[in-house]
Amino acid sequence: MHDRRRTSAGRALSGPSEDTRDCPSGAVADTTKTCEQMFAATTRRLQRIYRGQVGREPWPEFESFRRGDYPLELRREAARHWARRAVAEYGSIHQFSGVTHALCEANVGLELLGPLTRLMTDEVRHAEVCGQMALACDPEGPAVSPRAFAWERPRAPWPRAPYAGDRQQLLRWAAEAILVACCLGETISRPMYDALIVVCTDDVANQVLRQIQRDEHLHAAFGWDALATIWPALTRESRADVQERLRVAFGGFEATTACGYTIADVAGREITITRTDGPNLGVLSPEQYAMIFFATVEQELFPGLQKIGLDPAEAWAKRPQTDVNHRP
Repeated sequence: MHDRRRTSAGRALSGPSEDTRDCPSGAVADTTKTCEQMFAATTRRLQRIYRGQVGREPWPEFESFRRGDYPLELRREAARHWARRAVAEYGSIHQFSGVTHALCEANVGLELLGPLTRLMTDEVRHAEVCGQMALACDPEGPAVSPRAFAWERPRAPWPRAPYAGDRQQLLRWAAEAILVACCLGETISRPMYDALIVVCTDDVANQVLRQIQRDEHLHAAFGWDALATIWPALTRESRADVQERLRVAFGGFEATTACGYTIADVAGREITITRTDGPNLGVLSPEQYAMIFFATVEQELFPGLQKIGLDPAEAWAKRPQTDVNHRP
């Protein structure tokens, strides 16, 4: 027997919403996935909660994207970039949820935890707008190029978050995660999005880029202040561990972001990001990615890390070296 009592506002007092029985299982299906399945339907009530949480005005007008204005291969290439960004943003949700749990276990104050809830909401929105932009560029992409649109289970570039342990262990782990995800990752991505906004010639893609760009500034700012707040509570051994994580992270970011270029390739050169005559749907060249990366390391990361008490010069000098012969 079902209790149909309702509040004065017409909402059921308890229990699942009435359309639950018709809910498709796509949102929780554990199958090989492509990134459009991030948007699998649940229930109308969950959809309203979700949209109220992640919606931000103005929302990109994906329906106004004019696919016919661009060659198929250009759209396909852009779609691959946008799909990879969607998956990366989903990974950030995973990373920040781990940081939130670790800091809660360490019993820290609300001004450290509160911004993390904002960061996770932002990353959910970023994953959606990037995925929707990929589909706007190439609706057939998941079927035609499932590998390019693949949505893998996220894995953080550091050991799993401790779900138990002493407070020092938790703070050390959180400091390493914040260092990599925010101080490095978000600081590097901010000038990348600044440049993408300059080169992008499409209005809808630019709307997406600006949505993300505004948040990257905040995410990086959180990271720097959060790490500086945690740093005095770390022991000498924990600080040494964070320094080691910096060394490894420098090598990882260089391998994934510099596109095979080395400092020697770009030494003494300056790059001016300008919009070209041809169409651009939000893509930088490998050389542009590399030059922005190295400039950010030198001009922003080194000074910021030194202020906290880390030694970026030593970490950079001893970073893992990768094969640079894969440059396009």
